[in-house]
This record gives sequence, C-alpha cells and structure tokens, in this order.
Amino acid sequence: MTEDIFGVEKLSDDLKKSAGLLTASQARYLVDYYYKIQDDRIRAAGQVRSSEAEEPIDWIDFVYRQLFALENRIKSALDIYSTSTELGQWSRSITGIGPVLSAGLLAHIDITKTAHPGSLWRLAGLDPTSKWIGSDAAKKLVAEKIVSRGKVSKEQILDLAVMSNRNPVLLEKMAVSYNKKEGDTKVTTTNLAKALARRPWNAQLKVIQWKIGESFVKVQSKEGGKFYGEFYAQRRALEEARNDDMLNEVEALAKAKTVGKSTDAYKSYSIGKFPPGHLYSRAKRWVVKLFLSHYHHVAHEIHYGKPPERPWIITHGGHSDFIPPPNWR
Repeated sequence: MTEDIFGVEKLSDDLKKSAGLLTASQARYLVDYYYKIQDDRIRAAGQVRSSEAEEPIDWIDFVYRQLFALENRIKSALDIYSTSTELGQWSRSITGIGPVLSAGLLAHIDITKTAHPGSLWRLAGLDPTSKWIGSDAAKKLVAEKIVSRGKVSKEQILDLAVMSNRNPVLLEKMAVSYNKKEGDTKVTTTNLAKALARRPWNAQLKVIQWKIGESFVKVQSKEGGKFYGEFYAQRRALEEARNDDMLNEVEALAKAKTVGKSTDAYKSYSIGKFPPGHLYSRAKRWVVKLFLSHYHHVAHEIHYGKPPERPWIITHGGHSDFIPPPNWR
C-alpha cells in the first residue's frame, strides 16, 4: 500500500484495474459517497475559513485535507469506470458531464428497463404526473378498491395502476418482491399497498439530473457547452415570453396559495406570473430531458444495435423536430 502526503492510500495498479470492473451497485455507492464527502469537505473548508486567527485549526485542516484527498481518489476511480464503456465515453464527450455524473448515469440507468425516453424521464423524477402518494394514501386506496383479503387479480392491479399513474407490470413486480417465501408470486393487499407507497422515481438519479442541469447552465458559454447551452437559452426565452403573455396565469395563481405571502415568489405568483427562479427551473428541466432523450438514444443503439423508434408525435403526429444526439454516429 502506498500513501500520499495526507496519509490517504493511492490508487495502485490493482485498484485502477478494479475500477473498470465495478458493478452498478458498487458504482452507485461510490457516486453517492463521493457527494457526501464533497459536502463534508466543503463544510470543513468553511470551518477553516471562518476560524479566528488565534484559534487552533490543525484538526479541522487535517480533516479537510483527508476528505479532499479521498474525494479525488474516488473521482479517479469513477473516471476509469465511466470511460470503460462506449456509452460512458459518449456521455463524457458532452461538456458538463464529468466522471462522477457519467458514472452515476451508467450505474442508475438500465436501458433494458427504460423502453422509451418517457420511462427514463419518469425514473429521473421528471414526469410531473408522477406522484408519491405515501403509505397512508396507498393503504386507503387499496382498502377502497379491493375488499377481498386474498389474492389480488391482475385486473385489480391494473385499475390501481391507472388510478395512481403507475406501470402495472412494475407495480406487480414490486409487490411480489415483498413476499417472504422465495418463488411466491402472489400479490396481496398488504404488499400491493407497500408497492404503491414507494417513491415512483429514483431519488439518487433525480439528484444527478438536477446536477446535470446546473452543469449545463454553468458551461453554456464554453466552446463545447454551446450545444445544450443554446437550447437552454432558447427555452428560457420561450418561457419568459409565455410568462409575459400570461399563459401561466392559472398555474401561478394556484401556486400563490402554497407559498408565504412575504416572499418574492408570492409577488409574482399572485399576479399570475412565475418568478425568475421558476422559469429558470423549467428551462433547465427541459434541456435535461433533451439530454436524457439523447442518452436513451445512444444507450439503445449500443445495446440493441439499432436506434430506438421515433416517438409517435414525430412519426405520426405531424412533428418533425427530431434533434439527434451530439458527438454520435
């Protein structure tokens, strides 16, 4: 074992080789841990900066340097992992997508389980119709719709899936996963309620897509960042124009009832307009959805050897504005 000047183990050749062989679950752990360490390192740096001149900061500084070194070790491992596949190499070619974000995408997205971009958007928490109803509401819904305490039928599962805007196949699989006996495929009211109560999106992937949006905005003026940066700018201008034309009035007035009247946001919502922060978030989400559509396209072509089918709205609905992925074949 070799250590750097801070006492943190360096990446040996074996560790570097192992980084390219990480499983998805191991990569998910490392990505999550990386961001936790990053937060702690930032807090430690703040403690160092805010300390008075006469205060001893040796231990705080030591912790900061240890976290900084470990953060970079993990980043190096994720750098190797994210460039070990063609899909990772493509995502790394996008300005604003570094080793950690790329590794997070690889670790959390399974193209065989996301049939179309909409599935990926929902998984990442970008489907506004997807609601997390929680345990109490799930139990109430099941109790109201299913009187029998025995096996639940597929028709009942379908009805509940439609009512809760969930995928019936995935809902059934999730319910079965709560069975204690191996091979037991029976769906009961109890485990169906548990399945309905689960969050309908991937919380870690939702954080990653938020970070991707922030990154695209930050790098939009850079040469390589202009592709998604220009789409963000265009969408922001469109959102602002719609806001000025009072096209958000109904949503804004409803939102005004949910925020404090002393806030700047209320001043905008109460007159039927979205505040600047709301417009920023909407434009940012739009460009992230565009990127995830491209990610889905590239992943599908790599895995299946052919591009995915064009969305119905393009092939049959009269739209023709397909935007191909950048830096791809």
